[in-house]
Amino acid sequence: MTSRPRCGVNNTTRVVTYSSANVWWATRLWWLLHEFGYDNAAVLNGGWQKWSREGRPVETGPSRPRPAGNFVVREVRNLMVGKDEVLRAIGNGAICTINALQPQQHTGGGGNSYGRPGRIAGSVNLPAAHLLDPDTNTFLPADELRKRFEAVGAMDRQVINYCGGGIAASADALALVMLGHKDVKLYDASLSEWAKDPTLPMETG
Repeated sequence: MTSRPRCGVNNTTRVVTYSSANVWWATRLWWLLHEFGYDNAAVLNGGWQKWSREGRPVETGPSRPRPAGNFVVREVRNLMVGKDEVLRAIGNGAICTINALQPQQHTGGGGNSYGRPGRIAGSVNLPAAHLLDPDTNTFLPADELRKRFEAVGAMDRQVINYCGGGIAASADALALVMLGHKDVKLYDASLSEWAKDPTLPMETG
């Protein structure tokens, strides 16, 4: 499958993604490229916040046009899962399902509930925001990230990450890949699908 990206991305282009808000908007794009077999992409650690704070070059106004690229999807790695695979993971000790939303959303005590409060039954909580240094907006050091994932039982099992709509969860997924984890998936529709279906089990508390 070949597309004509307006950003001029070819199969040899070095792609760096960043966000002016939360890092997970950049990690989501990185994850999509990863899904489609593109390994020459990176996320700018610290994003726009760190870049601008350090006085690095910036521009304003419309971006300059680029010639269309010829990016080719060379493989589909099947790193995105649907609700059926998540449902089968419940009670399976070989799979760790991680909720990347804030703790109050995980317990059902506050925040956006996406239809029903709480979490996917059996899932654990490691918020995407807890992977970052709040002062620098950069990812925590690798040893600290590893401790946090080990604490929820993620490092020695297949992992399915989810959130409200598959965005914040991509930060958890990227962090696991950076740590060398070999079996990481993303529930793309996340609670935007799951919480609206009363037949799918959720927990609170």
